Amino acid sequence: MTNDGSPKSSVPNNDDIQKDLDGIGKALIVSVAWSYAEALERTKREQKEQKAKRESQSESQPESQPES
Repeated sequence: MTNDGSPKSSVPNNDDIQKDLDGIGKALIVSVAWSYAEALERTKREQKEQKAKRESQSESQPESQPES
């Protein structure tokens, strides 16, 4: 194999690799936390909508009155 004249990229030292891994780890944690928060918010919103729907249905249907 011949030398093409391009300089070799320097191998990053352990500190640089550690900083990169720390950043990746933090980004992963933030991503998971954000997804969890969105799912939790969506679940709460759906529960509120279902509750409101049940309440509106119960209001629209008259309750049976016992006849005396």
